[in-house]
Amino acid sequence: MAPRLLLALALWASCSPCSGREGTPAAPTQPLVQCRAIRYPIAVDCFWTLPPAANSTGSTSFIATYRLGVAAHGESWSCLQQTPEATSCTILDIQMFSMVPYMLNVTAVHPWGISSSFVPFVPEHIIKPDPPESVRLSHLPGQQLRVQWEPPRSWPFPKIFSLKYRIRYKRHGAARFRQVGPIEATSFTLRAVRPQPKYCIQVAAQDLMDYGELSDWSLPATVSVTLGK
Repeated sequence: MAPRLLLALALWASCSPCSGREGTPAAPTQPLVQCRAIRYPIAVDCFWTLPPAANSTGSTSFIATYRLGVAAHGESWSCLQQTPEATSCTILDIQMFSMVPYMLNVTAVHPWGISSSFVPFVPEHIIKPDPPESVRLSHLPGQQLRVQWEPPRSWPFPKIFSLKYRIRYKRHGAARFRQVGPIEATSFTLRAVRPQPKYCIQVAAQDLMDYGELSDWSLPATVSVTLGK
């Protein structure tokens, strides 16, 4: 067990109120934890929230540790937090394509007790890039519209760990989006678009090898199309 966690347990035991004390809060709630590899393969970022407990007062700090493998006796390391009160942490130097999952332990230290959550994960399974950036549109001769974008800046090596993209678009007033893709390029030409209407276009990214899940959609780019002949 990590030294910080042992210290927290000792401090809590020395300060906890006697059992049966009037107004004792309900049992501590467990952190709700989620991990994402938005910066694969450099890091895994984990975030959590703590549901409120009845009659709870005072501040809460967190201790985040991880190990490679689910065995309880395995060596643990600190998941990097900016402050003890931070609700996020980062795991650096992850092992790629490991058959052994990571296990994250987030322990909430309350004035009235402690609570822990354990989250197993494989880095490749939790890849979710940030949305593509700088989506821009330009007119082309004929009934065509060129869409261009950039990989998310948080994705560290787009030329090595390539992304693929999906595009969705619709005319102003249309009920549904149309989708195209996946494509590996960072540009695409929409053909046979209608003249005059306003178009809304968004792009999403995913790992080229289909690990993880599709990113959220980018901020919409819009253009009023006046097409040349």
